[in-house]
Amino acid sequence: MDAAFLDSAYPRWRQNAGLTPAEHPGADLNVQGTSGDGDLGYPVVAVAEGRVVHARAHKVWGQIVLLEHDLPGLGRFWTQYAHLLFAVVREGDWVMAGEPVGSIGKGDPVRPFLAHLHWEVRRSPIPPDAWPGTNRAYIQEHYLDPVAFVRQNYSPARRYYRAGVVLFNPTRQELGPGVVNLERPDQAQVALRRL
Repeated sequence: MDAAFLDSAYPRWRQNAGLTPAEHPGADLNVQGTSGDGDLGYPVVAVAEGRVVHARAHKVWGQIVLLEHDLPGLGRFWTQYAHLLFAVVREGDWVMAGEPVGSIGKGDPVRPFLAHLHWEVRRSPIPPDAWPGTNRAYIQEHYLDPVAFVRQNYSPARRYYRAGVVLFNPTRQELGPGVVNLERPDQAQVALRRL
């Protein structure tokens, strides 16, 4: 991790980079074992099933994908994936946990960073390119620590793959799209859903 949620070193890093000091409302992540641009283009996947509410390019941020989630036990929250090289989803798409949303990029091509993913978990539906600056209280009210969020809520049973479902009972019936649990390949766990 290059910069953690509310990382105490982040304001100084920004100042040394010629940027105005600010708090960090997300986590800057790289693929383990890479440095520089070693993970440029590496896939970025959704951490939970949800709907794509935003997928566009922005100054500084580069490509942003913002997902809205509403899950049993977790309620409503948003995850944002920023500095993407490109997005592979469109607004209105439904994605499952583990499904690609884009790839690690460098942000705005006018003033690129080293390749990394800026990832946020939000409690509120704030604009995709919002930047809270030095307002730590705002961050604590509207954002969650993404790494802590995953540690607390990750469930292998939530990793799925979207697939066409065919049922043989006793004749072939194509049921359309469905999702298959990837964590238990020894058991058939198919949930049908109208997408």
